[in-house]
Amino acid sequence: MSRRGLLAALGVLALALAWMFGEGLARAAGGKTTIVEISVIHATRSDGGVTIDPQLRDLPQLTKEQPFVRYNVFKLLDRRQLPCEKGKPAAYALVDGRTLQVTLIDVTERSSDQRYHLRAEIAGAGKKEFLKLLEVTASANEPFFVGGQSYQGGTLFLELVVRAG
Repeated sequence: MSRRGLLAALGVLALALAWMFGEGLARAAGGKTTIVEISVIHATRSDGGVTIDPQLRDLPQLTKEQPFVRYNVFKLLDRRQLPCEKGKPAAYALVDGRTLQVTLIDVTERSSDQRYHLRAEIAGAGKKEFLKLLEVTASANEPFFVGGQSYQGGTLFLELVVRAG
């Protein structure tokens, strides 16, 4: 390759890297990266006392609120983070073969924080939809739950938490 061709190729590479680096900075600086953290919790009932998986964060809902108080054993089966872009559905395969789809609808500013309007749907492979549509508006780090799917003698609960990036 000639010196001129090499310089042209390096120039194109430098432009591409600058564009990619700039996109990353804009995304980080503009707070446009939104992550939805999903924790899959298996709740069951046993004759013993309350047992909560140590990997589950402080969730007072598990021992104080309906429908959680119907169970006394809570195990974390999986925890994943889904990057979400406004208007683009993000999918997550659940342990029971169904698929959770989360869509960031809108982000609104309030005086004290941002609010995230999300849509969640759960569909099954070859099965009727379990959760056709749920729309929620939540603050960052404020958990909300989707539950009620039967699984291995218990029930699955999904804890969803928006993590602003």
